[in-house]
Amino acid sequence: MVAVGCLAGFFNGALMMAISGFLPTYVQGAMGRDAIASGVVLAASSVSWAFASMAAGRLMIRTSYRLAATIGGVFLVVGGLVLITLEPTSGLLWAGTGAFLLGVGMGFCNTAFIVSIQASVGWSERSTATSTTMFMRIVGNSLGAAIFGAILNFGVYSRVPDAGDAVNRLMSPAARQSLGAAEIARLADAVGSSLHVVYLIAALVAIVSLILALALPARLSPTRPLAERS
Repeated sequence: MVAVGCLAGFFNGALMMAISGFLPTYVQGAMGRDAIASGVVLAASSVSWAFASMAAGRLMIRTSYRLAATIGGVFLVVGGLVLITLEPTSGLLWAGTGAFLLGVGMGFCNTAFIVSIQASVGWSERSTATSTTMFMRIVGNSLGAAIFGAILNFGVYSRVPDAGDAVNRLMSPAARQSLGAAEIARLADAVGSSLHVVYLIAALVAIVSLILALALPARLSPTRPLAERS
């Protein structure tokens, strides 16, 4: 239980960076929107995460950790597929839908995995088990940011070798006006294409999270602990 939960924390931590770290880059760089628009998109994920966590708690009591985590894994996969199909012309609603679905998946998965880990060890070990899971999530955050960032930078500078600091100006609506229309189109295409690869990898990570959810023992729940399983 602890091993599965820690692995899930690691992969979910990496997946979180695809949303919080790079979806605003897509909204501002590829779509040409401002920071407020990217904040609204991220808000969809934060709000859905909170409500999904509450729903997961109620569901686990009535069913099992495995079902709650599996539902979350399915939402993660669907959200990843939405981001794969994201285009600069898709609009904020489509980007927000992907963020919303991923937030629901995170809420279900993180709640189910953390509670299942805490219930699988003794009271004296719960702090250690919980902190280990959180540590693995932080490691996933760090590696996800590094890998996805490297993919984005490599993709942009392989397509536009002379980009320089133009990408930074592309992200700001005010500074964007100093760029020519052709240059904006070229940079936006480079950012969008590079982040498409990022979201392909994020979707694969979501599939791994779903597989880990299915690896949880069946029928275990807060009302049916490991010691009582037949």
